Amino acid sequence: MTERPDGLREAVAGIWCAMLGVDHVSPEDDFFEAGGDSGLAVETAISLRALTGTDLDLDLVYQHPEFGGLLSFLTDPRPAGEERPLTPAEERLWFAERLHPGSPTYHIAALYRVPGRVDVPRLRTALDALVARHDALRRGFEAPGRAVTSAAATVECRWLDAFGLPETTVRELIDEHARRPFDLANPPLLRALAVDRGDEDDLLLLTVHHLVCDGASLAVLEDDLGRLYSGAEVGPRADAVAGTSSRLFDQDESRAYWRRTLAGAPRGIALPHDLPRTASPGSAGAVHALACPEDLLAGMADLAAGERLSPFMTWIVAYVAGLVSLTGERDVVIGIAASSRTPEQRGEIGMFVDPVPLRLLLPDGTTTRDLARQVRRATAEALAHRGVPFQTVVEDLGPGGDPARAPLVQAGLTYLDAAGTALRLDGLVAHRELLPTGTAKYELLWSVTRGPDGTTTEFEYLTGLFSAEKAVDVHTGLVDAARAAFARPDAPLSLPGRPPTAATSHTDPDRAATGGLRPIPELVRLRAAQRPDAPAVRHRGVELTYRQLDERAVAIATGLRAAGLRRGGVVAVPLPRGIDSVCAYLGIFYAGCAYLPLDPDQPPDRVRTALLGVADAVLVTGSHPSLPPELRVLDLEDLLRARRADPAVPVRVVGEDPAYLISTSGSTGRPKTVVVPHRGISRLVPDAEGIVYHSDDRVAHLCNPAFDASILELWGALGSGAVLVVGDKEDALSPARLRAFLDEERVTVLGLPTALLHTVIDFAPDAMSGVRLLIFGGEKADEQRLTRLMAHQPPARVVNVYGPTENTTVSTLQRVTPADLDPGPLSIGRAVSGSTAYALGLHGEPVAAGVEGELYVGGEGLALGYHGNPALTAASFVPDPFGPAGGRLYRTGDRVRPTADGTFHFVGRTDDQVKVRGFRVELGEIELALRSLPGVTDAVVFARATADSTELLACVTGGADLADAAGIGEALRTRLPGYMVPAVVVTDRLPLNANGKVDRAALLASLPEDLPSPHGETGPPPEDDPLAEAVTALWCESLGTADARPDDSFVALGGHSIKALKLLARVDESFGVEVDLADFLAEPTLRALVTAVARDTENAPTG
Repeated sequence: MTERPDGLREAVAGIWCAMLGVDHVSPEDDFFEAGGDSGLAVETAISLRALTGTDLDLDLVYQHPEFGGLLSFLTDPRPAGEERPLTPAEERLWFAERLHPGSPTYHIAALYRVPGRVDVPRLRTALDALVARHDALRRGFEAPGRAVTSAAATVECRWLDAFGLPETTVRELIDEHARRPFDLANPPLLRALAVDRGDEDDLLLLTVHHLVCDGASLAVLEDDLGRLYSGAEVGPRADAVAGTSSRLFDQDESRAYWRRTLAGAPRGIALPHDLPRTASPGSAGAVHALACPEDLLAGMADLAAGERLSPFMTWIVAYVAGLVSLTGERDVVIGIAASSRTPEQRGEIGMFVDPVPLRLLLPDGTTTRDLARQVRRATAEALAHRGVPFQTVVEDLGPGGDPARAPLVQAGLTYLDAAGTALRLDGLVAHRELLPTGTAKYELLWSVTRGPDGTTTEFEYLTGLFSAEKAVDVHTGLVDAARAAFARPDAPLSLPGRPPTAATSHTDPDRAATGGLRPIPELVRLRAAQRPDAPAVRHRGVELTYRQLDERAVAIATGLRAAGLRRGGVVAVPLPRGIDSVCAYLGIFYAGCAYLPLDPDQPPDRVRTALLGVADAVLVTGSHPSLPPELRVLDLEDLLRARRADPAVPVRVVGEDPAYLISTSGSTGRPKTVVVPHRGISRLVPDAEGIVYHSDDRVAHLCNPAFDASILELWGALGSGAVLVVGDKEDALSPARLRAFLDEERVTVLGLPTALLHTVIDFAPDAMSGVRLLIFGGEKADEQRLTRLMAHQPPARVVNVYGPTENTTVSTLQRVTPADLDPGPLSIGRAVSGSTAYALGLHGEPVAAGVEGELYVGGEGLALGYHGNPALTAASFVPDPFGPAGGRLYRTGDRVRPTADGTFHFVGRTDDQVKVRGFRVELGEIELALRSLPGVTDAVVFARATADSTELLACVTGGADLADAAGIGEALRTRLPGYMVPAVVVTDRLPLNANGKVDRAALLASLPEDLPSPHGETGPPPEDDPLAEAVTALWCESLGTADARPDDSFVALGGHSIKALKLLARVDESFGVEVDLADFLAEPTLRALVTAVARDTENAPTG
């Protein structure tokens, strides 16, 4: 330490004592232990600035709290080349660079159109002087996260002769220069390109890295560069370490504030993107710009004046109002840029900004004015606590969120008042144009700039999520929503408007009123009168005409009436598929009753449970000793033999009369019995918009009658005058039997559950070549299989249908063509005639196109409710806020993503999400990934709870080229994060239930309890593996834990991005192995890290 002048020591001691109110000071005295606080620390630093005549950091006392250390610093200034840790803001950007090396995401590229000639030698001299003036521009950044300031650095300044070059070529060269990567370790992180265009104005491009410059610094850079270029005197400046003012805040209190404010906040916002979200949407981006409408600016100015809002706060109001309208979100978290720059640092260049999350809670009825007041309060509070680095805020919240998305904040807002800024080069005034870098910092960033020619808004977006057309729609919608919000500041904020009627509803309100829906019994009697001798139903070579079918049904109805059954009664039919069951169903209709089809192969207890309290009678053939004795049992043969001389006239039913009941599984273990009215069936016949039956059709009846898909087979055929061809159970479960049945019966219309269709395509893809109309549904379809079907003499029309039992079999449909299969997943189509379908948010508001919501369906197909369960009916069938008074909608529990034309894409179940090691996992996403693997024909994934975690299990079927379980797991690991890779069991076939769907319960019950881990054994590293032990020690040190398991997730255990960098730096120090950060975060498990280190090191450490 050099000899310090006594005068300096006495002066510093005098300031110290005066601030703390003490009489003397010793070298070891601590400023804060002696009673100092943040305010006194700042005042002391300001006094020391005045004493020394240098621009000292305001948190100088925090850096050197002991008097001796403070005095040493003042006498020994920091030399150039000294290292220092990165500030939190610098650390965040440095991490982003490590994650995407060479990306121009954080380049600031400012283009100036200079009205004259740029003197390139003068420019070079001025740039070098600028770098000498500002330490930040001489700063480099080296691993593991250190900043080094050089004594000198020379700016790269290039000259381009562009005379005669096309404008597009010049722009390409400029973009290439702007996006060229910086070497962060070699300053200056600033370069220039002067473009000589002959007779036209010169262009000047300045590209600087965000690590050393922020928006406010760019104005400082322009001012200083202009002065230096013009030869004006500019005095020296000391370094200002960006971000150091964070220590001037009470960290404990501020961290507590953020924990309180963000408790329970959503970790992601439902942005209306139109492209499917992948595991890694990347950082490629684009920008769409709009001039701000004058009426919006006027409305904003009025509200700002009345509510005392700054321009930035007013734009926050506009942004949030737009997001509410686009997404329907009521709990919104956006990111704003907050500066740590102090008044004394106004003339410094550096990185002084860090994101600050801003949470706005918007209950029903919130007006624009309410939002403005909340924004004013929340912004003031957030900025008062901005001293906590964003990464610390995220870390304090704990694990959570989607690892494929940025933590907490995916939508950002920036505001820049650049009206008075310009680069002045010796009298030449050039205004700034910020160039896009082809990347995006957020999923959606709204940048507002007030410039000399007005205010513009720029919508920067990830091109992996938004198409260019969708980005224009969203940006325009955002601005329009803001205009509406400010036009009526005292009206409730606009939620997403009701989608166009044509996109969601195809109900003709006059149909029911005018009698346009004819009940099925009337339609069948009409067909019998029109074509009495035409075949109606056949089974195993036995055939009934429409006259015979009608006569038998009348006989059955007469017997039911004679037995005391009246209109609205329920008759159970536990009969197998056949002519008898078809006659029974129609006879029950003629009696004015509803039928309850039951699978005769079900266990007796299940049959009894479905009957008790529901059925008034049971119609059987033969003896059924398992039926409850208290039920009235009627024999079908007896009813047909009676053939009374005075047959009953069929009861005339109306649309609201119950037609049939279907029992579905219930979460309580007891079945739910859905009551469906006649109007539900009638709306599907004879034309369900794509499902058209002709009188010469031969319609296969292969569905279990207890499955609601049988409704379309039965009454679609008989209501249209077609032939209903009944198949046996075995015909539907064997591809070979199905092929023979279709050929022998010359079937033209076929309906299959999706799982069964997949099987048929796998083993007999040409079996359906004679089919005119193929209808499938019930589960998500595999596009690869459908593509194979289209290549093998496909049916003339293929239709994918979707619909819960509660809305009569079909709610939406999509006609499938080869074009629908490429690219992207198959949709479930649009609402059919007589139905409505909406994707709604948590508060019942329609979500915007591209935003996930729960599917609600309604219209003429809606069921009456659940038999004997009014509470469940009220919970599941809710009022329709979009239709006529008294209308209802059914909550399907299915999550969909609508498109602008009203088409819906199925996403998954609302209850199909599970948590695995802290991550939210969609089981359907894993199934799709498995089905995309070579050799895999089908896959089902389960989540099974264990004592301390949730494990994923997959059952996979395939052909001869299918890999073994280990190979499937390895292949899946290339497509999904490690935590989503399940244990795999390869099986010959997936069991199907009576309805032709995968029997998940039976499959899960058949799995062994001790399935191998998809990653091998779990537990501590082997004692004889010193490398694994050493890596585990570093892992535990980084996370602050005492032990670790190989499949633990670094992210799920709270290891954020900066901790990951530090861990990998320690790995590099210990083993000389550089593990790629992106690779580590793609599979952030201890096992993967050990494997990576072992692969690249020859000798494991021994201690």
